[in-house]
Amino acid sequence: MVTIAGSGMGAYNFDNIRVDFSQYEMIFCDQNFQTDLSNVVKGSFKVVKAAILENLDKEILYIVSGSPTFFSGAILILNVLKRENIAFRILDNTSSLNYMLAQTGVSLVKTGIVTLHGKSRVDLESFLVKEHTFIICDEDTPKILKEATAYLDEADFGIMLGEHFGYEDEKFSQTTLDTMLKNPPKMPYALLITRNFTPLPTISSEDSIEHENGMITKQYKRHISLQNLDLHPNMLVWDVGAGSGSVSIDAYKRYKIRSIMFEKNEKRAKMIENSLKKHKILSTKLYIGEASVDYKVEQSTPERIFVGGGGDKVISELDYLYKRLAEGGTMVANFVTLQHLTTAINTLKKAEIKFDIKSISLTTYTMSLLMPQPERVMHQIIVRKN
Repeated sequence: MVTIAGSGMGAYNFDNIRVDFSQYEMIFCDQNFQTDLSNVVKGSFKVVKAAILENLDKEILYIVSGSPTFFSGAILILNVLKRENIAFRILDNTSSLNYMLAQTGVSLVKTGIVTLHGKSRVDLESFLVKEHTFIICDEDTPKILKEATAYLDEADFGIMLGEHFGYEDEKFSQTTLDTMLKNPPKMPYALLITRNFTPLPTISSEDSIEHENGMITKQYKRHISLQNLDLHPNMLVWDVGAGSGSVSIDAYKRYKIRSIMFEKNEKRAKMIENSLKKHKILSTKLYIGEASVDYKVEQSTPERIFVGGGGDKVISELDYLYKRLAEGGTMVANFVTLQHLTTAINTLKKAEIKFDIKSISLTTYTMSLLMPQPERVMHQIIVRKN
């Protein structure tokens, strides 16, 4: 039998665990725990996991900090026990989530959960999606959150900081990301972020996004493009020749992706920044300058690339963009002139890159006159890197 017990909040010891320790042949715990028991094996999770699975014929107690069922490595061991049909029981204890919510009077139903412990970026499926977001933190958390919320104002969200849960010097306080960057909180700590804005509709109308005349991907073309990009949450998208930024804006709102945008026109770039702030877009970076120069400087590997502009230089470098694309990735490029379409086709054929072409047109009729109002045909090249 394997028993998994949580130690609750506070110091790394066994004081909050109500069991008869003498009934267990082996006791495992993290190397940070302090105990005088003689039959305790300490180590990293990797070491402890291997030792537990090698001694399943014994009575085992595995002690974890907080709650075994809340973002704990114990879940990985539980999966093995379930798969192998090995008996186990769980002695739960207070998690940092429950402790924080109890202190602040916030409902679990209204709270999303994100862990940034050991992570380099925010999970956009859960961050600021609900009214509140609980975050498990490490030393890099303030920096990661600052980057993710670059286009949010300080008033858009509030932060409750909880430090040293269960210790004598535990503390709850309102704070800001800038304050935490200047004066890092005491580890361990957690954050409860309250969203102070109401998200706008996921399908953006053209008048809700700042743009120059004609410099916006029309709504129906925009969503066909998003569909052909085959987006999934937390993917990284390069938006080359971003124009108004409408494709990246709706890609985030509908699919919760990360984006890097390239736009050389300073006036359009300022409009993009205004729209990013208005629509509360997260995890977005904007390069202002010649795209064909900036995407050679950018070190990331995009899982999707959308080319909506950028001029002749970008079109002649579609083969380069293909090389930068992640394996299994997709590139979608839109063109309205046959000249640009021809250049793109010749570039890809010369590089022996396979592609598909779709031509998309739409004619609308106004109710008052019932006269056709055709829009320009859009030619779309789709490249998949398999």
